[in-house]
Amino acid sequence: MRAHAILVSGNCTEMADKKPYLEIEKSLDDFNASISGIERAFGEISQKIEAFSLSESVPRDYLEEMAGNLAHEIRNPLGGIAALVELLAEESGKEQTRSIQGILEGIDRIDKVVENLIVFSKPVRLQTVDCNFCDILSRAVETARNQIEEEGGTHLLNLNVPEHDVFVRIDPVLMLQAVQNVLHNAIEVMPDGGAIDVLLVEDEDDVVVTIADQGLGFHGDNEEKPFYPFFTTKTYGMGLGLPTARLILEKHCGKIWLRNKPDKGAEVTLKLMKS
Repeated sequence: MRAHAILVSGNCTEMADKKPYLEIEKSLDDFNASISGIERAFGEISQKIEAFSLSESVPRDYLEEMAGNLAHEIRNPLGGIAALVELLAEESGKEQTRSIQGILEGIDRIDKVVENLIVFSKPVRLQTVDCNFCDILSRAVETARNQIEEEGGTHLLNLNVPEHDVFVRIDPVLMLQAVQNVLHNAIEVMPDGGAIDVLLVEDEDDVVVTIADQGLGFHGDNEEKPFYPFFTTKTYGMGLGLPTARLILEKHCGKIWLRNKPDKGAEVTLKLMKS
């Protein structure tokens, strides 16, 4: 009705100005629908990979190759799309830029799904070195803060670590992914914002990290279910973030668990042995 009124009044300039924006909005809606479809397909594929992994008739290296090829086929076009969208953003107005940012966030969502799928469907091969775990947490928190800022969120991340180095023998790439998965989950359970507290404490033998949110927490016996593959209470995503984090922790002979806080929200705890 609004477009019809513009044409009748002869104000073709206003309609022309809005046309690129409307086209981008439609593209964004279509792209978000595609993301949801891809995530559902990933869920089905992942379940098949998990089923195949229990069958001795399917070689494990075949499953690894399947996951690798899947990641390659998805990530290649995503990289090209992201580059073109960023170029378009440089030449667009403020309203169009916000829409384009939504597309880039969608691309990032798919990329996270691919990362978790790869780790979860392949045997984890650790490349361990002695690392300052405070640095791992700092990098993960900084990445999460950047994500929040880009998406216009109001979450507040508080990091509390010792001033001295705290060394653990870990695969830094995989452990960073595990921490990022937990932080990403904490952000998602608070769509309206809130505080996320990251605390590192140590004793003579162990390092313990707690990541606490102010979400709704988990009900009944659900404190273990978030670590089950493909379990999710969200409207999107595959439910591989926390299961992948647990897989990585267990490969490091560590532990990860979740509990409801007495006041509000949930708290995920990671425990690792010191170097």
